[in-house]
Amino acid sequence: MKNTKKNINKNLVGDPIFEAKKDKNFEKYSQEVDLKIRIAKEVYNMREQKNLSQQSLAKMAATTQRIISDIENADLNPGIFLMFKIFKVLEFTSHNIARIYNCPELFYVTNSSAGTFKSLPVESNVKINN
Repeated sequence: MKNTKKNINKNLVGDPIFEAKKDKNFEKYSQEVDLKIRIAKEVYNMREQKNLSQQSLAKMAATTQRIISDIENADLNPGIFLMFKIFKVLEFTSHNIARIYNCPELFYVTNSSAGTFKSLPVESNVKINN
């Protein structure tokens, strides 16, 4: 049987998004994709603001242009150390990170060994440092 538009439509059962949402892992995957998209937007916007090419950002962050491209296309979930290097080069602030993680309140770790967190007022703009 020839794959015509008419025949393909007969084979579809319901809405594919509705069917995908039935999967028990849909919510988990959806959240992971959403986070990758927020990271991609923030890295792209900050790179553009600083008039950097992907190649120059990659060089400054000791990675490759392909990695930067994959991050900006939300095809890669960067590890914490790579994110730190990129955030440092782009001079990310707590506002950038709050946007990525959709945080209503900004925070930073004051003592990582004790796991102590300190809240900051919204107008604070803490830069990522060593």
